[in-house]
Amino acid sequence: MCKVSDKIKFCTCATGDVEKLKHYWILYQFNNNKKVFCMGSPMMPTSMIDLNFELNKSTLLARVNEPDAFDVPLQLKPKDLLEIVINNHSSNFEERLNYTFEYEKGKWIAVEPDPFKIMNEFDEEQFGKLKNAVKRKSRIT
Repeated sequence: MCKVSDKIKFCTCATGDVEKLKHYWILYQFNNNKKVFCMGSPMMPTSMIDLNFELNKSTLLARVNEPDAFDVPLQLKPKDLLEIVINNHSSNFEERLNYTFEYEKGKWIAVEPDPFKIMNEFDEEQFGKLKNAVKRKSRIT
């Protein structure tokens, strides 16, 4: 399993379809007037299959709360959600990692991901790619 880098950078330079990015982030803003209702089948959460989930979550939480985590200042509001996806293109579902954070009282806190809540109550506000997303495996020579 991979480990998230503490040097990760959240860039706003991506254009086009977010799903084409290997590693990405999406900022969602709460929409009290949203008229969409989505249903589907549940999937195994990342936390149950990723051996490094707690370490990665802690690393990401510390990083998103640092002032230089994003390449531009974001206009954040209470209830905003930040979804972070690592290894989006992996053919092995277990290698695709998903983390969610909610903005409360001027800082991000870790929350359980709920894709249906996001689809039903939030609008995608901004997205971007991640630079230096994972730690490189060191080679022994």
